[in-house]
Amino acid sequence: MPKAPGSVGSGSGGATVLKRNQACHQCRRRKLTSDARRPCSTCVRSHKHARDHAQPGANLPERPECTFDEVATTETPSAPSDSPKNRFERLETRIKELEALLSQKEQATSPDANLPSSSAPSSIQNSPASIQSVPSNSRPGSASTMSFPSDLESLLSPSNLDMNAQTVNPYFWNGNSHLIEGASVRIDPPLVSSHMDVIWSHWPVNIPHPELIRHLVDMFFLFHPHASRLFHRGTFIASLSYPPDHPDFPIAPVLHAICAVSAIYTAAGGPRTNAADFPYEGQFAQPDLPDTFAEQQATHAKETVEKYLNKGQHLVQCVQTYVLLTWYYWCHSKWVELFTCSGQSLRVAIPLGLNICPPFRSLHGSSPSMSIIPPPRTPIEDETRRNTFWLAYAVDRQHGSGTGWALSLDDDDIAQVFPVTMEQFELGIPVNYNVRQWCHVREAVLFHPPDITDSFSLYIKSTMLLSFIKNFNHRYKIKSNLGDTKFLPVRNLATQGFGDQPDIRSSPAFLELDQLLVSFRSSFPSNLKDPFRNGQVDTHLYTTFLTAHVSIILLHEPHANVDRANCTSAAKILESARAILELIYAVWSTNYDIGLLDYFCPFCWYLAGQCFGRFLRAAQDAACVQQIDTLRAELDFVRMALSKMAERVPLSYRYHRMLDACIPEVCGPAAVHSSPAGGRPVSAVADQPLLASVSQMSANQPDMAYFLKINNLDPQP
Repeated sequence: MPKAPGSVGSGSGGATVLKRNQACHQCRRRKLTSDARRPCSTCVRSHKHARDHAQPGANLPERPECTFDEVATTETPSAPSDSPKNRFERLETRIKELEALLSQKEQATSPDANLPSSSAPSSIQNSPASIQSVPSNSRPGSASTMSFPSDLESLLSPSNLDMNAQTVNPYFWNGNSHLIEGASVRIDPPLVSSHMDVIWSHWPVNIPHPELIRHLVDMFFLFHPHASRLFHRGTFIASLSYPPDHPDFPIAPVLHAICAVSAIYTAAGGPRTNAADFPYEGQFAQPDLPDTFAEQQATHAKETVEKYLNKGQHLVQCVQTYVLLTWYYWCHSKWVELFTCSGQSLRVAIPLGLNICPPFRSLHGSSPSMSIIPPPRTPIEDETRRNTFWLAYAVDRQHGSGTGWALSLDDDDIAQVFPVTMEQFELGIPVNYNVRQWCHVREAVLFHPPDITDSFSLYIKSTMLLSFIKNFNHRYKIKSNLGDTKFLPVRNLATQGFGDQPDIRSSPAFLELDQLLVSFRSSFPSNLKDPFRNGQVDTHLYTTFLTAHVSIILLHEPHANVDRANCTSAAKILESARAILELIYAVWSTNYDIGLLDYFCPFCWYLAGQCFGRFLRAAQDAACVQQIDTLRAELDFVRMALSKMAERVPLSYRYHRMLDACIPEVCGPAAVHSSPAGGRPVSAVADQPLLASVSQMSANQPDMAYFLKINNLDPQP
């Protein structure tokens, strides 16, 4: 190997300066100084040190390993000849270097290498997103956004795929399962370079940068309560490592929709929509949202999914896209888009056979197949399809409870089994149909086999209760007009006069539903009776508890008469409203971010606030000062919870404004505190004193006695 002129000092102590690639392979790999001798002084010293400190029995070569690049030159005639042995040594060294680089690249592009932090506990990384840890050092809503590299334009633009950042600054999971803000996570250069080296030239149009896609997908699975049910997390994360033209790579509409849904969990997509910036123009007014990153991605998802439907390609992923879009439109209180998208998801699911399972097929001979798509290949794919249908069903039933519109799919057209547990779904454990429960068997709502039941199963069963009540309220007059005996009230001549209207609550269908709701609340397994078990908030179970109480309000509210002392329906809606308020107290007393709850929760809180408004009016008419103060404080706390959730979820802000609009009509303008220009409510009492005060005044009061008391009536005969 030739030496550069003057490269080695001749006794003068000058610094050694070599030309490019003149150092030996070993010193270059170890980032050490070489003097270009054969062997170089550094390798000789290293070899001598290794032999002097070698373990007994160690087999070390007699000469140091020191190889160089082949350079044709005549400057050093004493250089050794290029023997076959030297060539073999160079080739072996080069092969080892390439193998090491390949190993680093494979590790960097594996799914596990892209998790929020390498120190994240496996139990958190693999746990369902519906169960979120409750940090002990933060207020509700403190984990509001996720920091990201400031150069967002390079990430948002699909054409500019350069990113030189060596560090990112997100929240990351530490060993105590807490979200840490402002901690800089160092990424090793090989990891970053491996991501930046692989850029697909055929990356889909309008899809953000792969790094931003990965970040938003991580936020989606980490924070959205249903993410790990709509998709199998491990399979979906692995599919992102495929090239865009791979058949298992997610289709563009799915990625667009995930970006839109995940935008409320992170600041990486740019500014989020602030619902308080838009005037309230009524419940069904469509807000003119700005052209934000999330709105753009939702628009792209809606446009591109139509193309796949027209071609009949990736139809299951098309249904998943519609489910994602319903979540986005629901979150932003865009009712018309929500209704149409929800209906579309169920209508597309029908020809795919997602609403039915063998042997419940049609008797029509010309349609031997229930589905236009091939059967699932694995248990995971089978359960993913089933979960997709149930999530589409749940959205349709939940948002339909607050409207007078008909549901998109009749319960009589559904013959599907309930979902398996999260563990069985994640591990791909097949469960025989003989031990599973069918949804068309009404008794299945009350029985919960422990081996196949978890909080998500109860969540789906609770949405079926909403469907039963919706159908009863929506179809009662039609059924009774047709003479259906289940919908004909039983006239009690002892309590009703000849000209009195029959009491709908005496009809067999109403009594059956009422008893079903009472039995459902008491049927929960012992391990699923507390949504705050082990210091965690189980979002599915929390929403199930709310739904059980809301179902009673929806059934009895049309028949409640707060002016009558013996009205059992009024007593039941008051009891259910107080139970909902207790659940608000419970989640408020934790450090859980209530903006991560299910989107059905603000509707439940709003319905409880409406009930308090009706009873507040009754208390005002009866001049019960103490009960007026109590009910006002309870109503304020509901408004406060809605306002807190509205910091992340625009839907909650809409319900807060709807409650503010309806309470003055019922109780007068004095019942609502003034709000500032920003739209945030101002409570007369601080958060914690208000919580303690309301809890103390309303904790142990019997509901019937309280109802009679606020009407200034003696409960004794």
